[in-house]
Amino acid sequence: MDQNVLVSSGHTLVKALDAAGLAPRIAIWVHGLDDDSWRLWIVPPSEVDDKREFYGRLSEVISKHRAELGDLSAGDIEMASANHPAMAGIGRHFPMEGLGSAPFSGNRFNGFYLPAGIILRATLPEEAPQPT
Repeated sequence: MDQNVLVSSGHTLVKALDAAGLAPRIAIWVHGLDDDSWRLWIVPPSEVDDKREFYGRLSEVISKHRAELGDLSAGDIEMASANHPAMAGIGRHFPMEGLGSAPFSGNRFNGFYLPAGIILRATLPEEAPQPT
């Protein structure tokens, strides 16, 4: 998929989530080699830890912004934990306030390999829990 489209649709969604009170702490496109697909991993605000709540609110935001989001759907998005080794590593070593676009390929974050991705936001605090 065109990475410019990924960044554009990802930024649009993150802005809409911000406005809806569901501001992601981390938003990162991750490329899966097995099925050659891109998934948007989102670490939601710390007060949102229930997957049903997250996906319900996400679906509402996507429905309200369907025209701006193009083909992006809730099926393209995965709720990620701040405790995930990759998320903790990205948040600590690649902080990105607001929105940006930082592509990477073939990296290990806290020992977790990600073949390719694009960091859109990374705002985990330094004291983020470390994986056990």
